[in-house]
Amino acid sequence: MFEIGLIHDHPLIEWAVSQALAEAPDMRVHLLRADRAAPSAQGGLPDRLDVLVMDGPPGRSPLTEAAATRASCVLLMDPSDPGGAGPSSADRLPERSDPVALAAAVRAAASRSRGVPQPREPLADGPPLSAREEQVLHMLAQGLTHDQTARRLGISRHTVDTYVKRVRGKLGLGNKAELVRAAMAYGRDPRRGA
Repeated sequence: MFEIGLIHDHPLIEWAVSQALAEAPDMRVHLLRADRAAPSAQGGLPDRLDVLVMDGPPGRSPLTEAAATRASCVLLMDPSDPGGAGPSSADRLPERSDPVALAAAVRAAASRSRGVPQPREPLADGPPLSAREEQVLHMLAQGLTHDQTARRLGISRHTVDTYVKRVRGKLGLGNKAELVRAAMAYGRDPRRGA
């Protein structure tokens, strides 16, 4: 079971993120708020967190600093990307990430923090992706759904699904979580200049 800490100043976003992560059977979410765990009550913090998801830098309060010291990995929710169109990175996620993409990114970070082997990096070997397959994968890395990707590219959802199937085949990916993780890694691939 992965231990996930969550600190967010906006109650609605905090609730939505906690719900998205709580749906995952391998994650236990700890809501950490200043009003729940005041600096004098930091004994209420979990001893260890695999990932701390938060909306600002760790040093902004005693609570965030204490939580960050107990976390193996910190992921920052990025509100500067209102449409979820900016790139994700190893330590930043668009605040409007798709729930599946959010859970996959947190799971991948938790797995890395525990040293769980990850599938091979995209494009390490195997056939190259077409320009359109790269576009679709890039949009998935941004947290867009298949429907949103289809609208942005002016193609049908069925066509997006076909590109996703091709990408999965070329990269040897099985499930949605592996696809999202690979999309995020592919978006950071230095061979592509991203």
